[in-house]
This record gives sequence, structure tokens and C-alpha cells, in this order.
Amino acid sequence: MSTVLDSLRTDLGALLGEANLITGGDALTTLSLDYYWYSPALKPQLDHKRADLVARPATVAEVRAVLAACFKAGVAVTPRGAGTGNYGQCVPLHGGVVLDLSRLDRIHSVEGGFVRAEPGARLAVIETAARAAGWELRCYPSTWMKATLGGFFGGGAGGIGGLRWGGIATGDTVKAITVLTCEAEPRTLRYEGPAAMVALRTFGTTGVMVEIEMRLAPKLDYDQLAFSSPDWGRLLEWTDAAARRGTWYKRQAAQFQWPIPSYFKPLKKSIRENEHVSFLLPIQAQTAEVLASAAEAGLTCIYHRPLADPPRPPFLSDFTFNHTTLWAMKADPAFTYVQAGFTSDFRRQFDQLMARFPAELFLHLEWGANDPTRAVGPGASPEAIGVGGIPLIRYSTEERFQEILGYAAEIGVTIGRTHTVQLGEVGPEQTAARHALKYDVDPGGLLNPGKMKSFPLNPFETAKA
Repeated sequence: MSTVLDSLRTDLGALLGEANLITGGDALTTLSLDYYWYSPALKPQLDHKRADLVARPATVAEVRAVLAACFKAGVAVTPRGAGTGNYGQCVPLHGGVVLDLSRLDRIHSVEGGFVRAEPGARLAVIETAARAAGWELRCYPSTWMKATLGGFFGGGAGGIGGLRWGGIATGDTVKAITVLTCEAEPRTLRYEGPAAMVALRTFGTTGVMVEIEMRLAPKLDYDQLAFSSPDWGRLLEWTDAAARRGTWYKRQAAQFQWPIPSYFKPLKKSIRENEHVSFLLPIQAQTAEVLASAAEAGLTCIYHRPLADPPRPPFLSDFTFNHTTLWAMKADPAFTYVQAGFTSDFRRQFDQLMARFPAELFLHLEWGANDPTRAVGPGASPEAIGVGGIPLIRYSTEERFQEILGYAAEIGVTIGRTHTVQLGEVGPEQTAARHALKYDVDPGGLLNPGKMKSFPLNPFETAKA
């Protein structure tokens, strides 16, 4: 280590205790990485990236002291939750200190339809506490058993519950965040509503969150249903209609093209060979109506279990969103994924993709609310629901991968930026807001440097040049 890092190590060790300052070994490697290896583009870029130190504070006062010490030393600071992300969000590009916030896991309150908690609070713990109080999370990722609230806000987007409430950027789910600045004397700043959303999914580049307030939904009791059919089109028509049916209250709708269901090993006894599968999580009071509708459409219900309260396995959500990708990669490491958004002409887009790449691209669809105010209940509109997904692609070469993505874009499919470690491009107004926030909370450009490509200040790139 350099003299600066040696001095920082001594200071942080005295502050946190040696047990909460990691300087090497497997723990340093584990806490320097996330699930970036889902991407064949990111894997070679990030395989060897490591922090110099991992600091594990347990209180807001300790976080403040760590940030002050890192600012004084001029080292990079990369905030980290549980590391369940897939884009290298918490992988340090320039060494320095990984700030592991998992010990800041206190739930301050769950009342009045709100949860107020520290960033390290796990979503599964929050969901359990919320349901005990008559509430539930509006939206959570498939990694919810491990994922933290701060990690979801800092690097996530949507998930289970999004069919009713949209992703966390949709509507008014996020009430407020409290962050610490990275400077000689870190300040405590609170942002509410739209101001808080500027920091959404910015990978910790716009301040270190120490408290998050989220709106909850009234608790409902759900059933977990899976339907099967050898006819993709028949299954699609029913699943899409079910997802858009405003009189049915549902937490999730997903559909998987064969052979994706064959990769769900724990569901092996339920899965039928060469049949496509859909998942639906309706409220239990409407399950009989849902089952009757599916039977009338010629579908077979292959799985029917209640979603336990308090939550406990099995969870069909363990096979959705990017958990789908993980199950596929266990069966065939050549698989990777993309995030895709489809237009109202999605049936044509599906047909074209399936015909053009029959052995390389397999559809995994997820429905979500574009406008939660019109998703269910009186006045519900089918147009309030959109269909997106995380298609699996069997990767061969970068050229072929780009050809597949290029064709998808050509037929009107929106492709997300999932194979880059840098933040996605946003409009001029949002970019200006991001930059203004970052200049205020991170005047030295030390927070997760290199991730916000559009930000002009990266002292480590300057030093390298």
C-alpha cells in the first residue's frame, strides 16, 4: 500500500475496529464484486478490479467519519449494499475504499403506509415487518431475500409488484432520502419527492444514503399460479389479457418461452416438456375466477400455492426477472441477457425475433404498470400496462450479439444499457440535475468515480493520464 493508504488504514482501523476493516483475502474480493459476470462484456473489464480497503461502519456517525477520512486522503469511495446487482454498480474502478453499508440495517418505523429505514435493511425483513403491520412493499426485486433497500434505490429499477405500482421510479413510491456528502466535513442532506428521484439508480455517485423513506401498499394475500401450454400464442393472449385486466388485483405476470422453464430445476415436477409457462400472482379472493378463465382458454394450471404470510419459500419470484437469467446460466454458461421494452405491436416483434433467432434468443416477458393510477380498479385502462422483458441470448461472439441487438432495435424494441458499467444516458434536463447534485455532494469526484460518464470530474482518470 502507498503511504496515503497505510495512513488511511490506520485511521479507519482505529475508528471501526480491525474486525470491520477488511484489507485482503477472500472477503476483500467478495466485497469488491457483484454479479457483473452475467455480462460477457463486463466480465473481462471487471474481473480483476478490487478495493484497497473495505470499511464496514455500523452507524451514521461512523459513515460520516469514514467519508471525512477518505476525502482527506483523496481516495475513491464506492458504496455497496448486498452486491446483488448485475452491472458492476458497486465494483470499484479505481481501487480505494468500498463502503459496505450492510450493517446500517435498522428499520426506524413502519407506520401510516410508510417505511423509514437505513440503507442496509434487507427488503425481506422490511416486507415481513410491513406485512405484520398491515402493509407490503409496492415493488421489490427477485433478489429481495438478500437485497438491501439502499442497493435497490441506488442500482435497481423494478420487480415484483411492478404490475400494480410500476417500478420505483414510477409514481410516488419514493418519499425521501437522506444522504451524507463526501467532503472534509460531511453534511446531512434530505431530498423529498422529485428531488430525491435525481439520485435514483445513480450507483452511489450522488451521495451516500443513510436513510430512505418509501410508501407502502395495503397488504393483500396472494396465490402463486403457473400455467402451461404448448401454444405460445394462446398462452400469450391469455397472460396479456390477465395482466391488463383492471378488475384483477395481481402482484406479477410473467411468461417464459420453452426451453426456459426447463432450467427451473426446483419446479421440475411441475414443468411439462416442450411447453411454455406463465406465472401469475393474483389475490386469493380472485384465484377461482383466474383458474376458470385459464381453463376456458385451454391452459393447464401446473402450480398453485399461496404466498405465505409471513413470507417463506417457495417463491415463484425466485424464477423471475434476472433470477431467470441465473437459472439459465447454471444450465448453460453461454447465456446472457438484455433488458427489452416492447411497443403496442409486441406480438409482431415477438414473432420476428423468434423466427430470426430460433436457437439464440428466448423470450422472457414481464408486465408492468406505466401508469399505476390507471392499472387497477374503477377506470382502469389496459394501456396503463406495458410489456417488457429480459430475453435470454445464447452468446457466441460480440459481433453476433450486436447483430441481434441491432435487429431488435430495427423492429422497434427498446434495448436497455445492461452491458456497461456506466450510468445510462438521460435527457439534458435530468443530466443537468444529476451534475448539480453531484457537484454539491461530491466536490472532489470521489464517489464511485468512472460510473457517471457524463460528469466531467474524475481525478483518477486525470491522474492516470
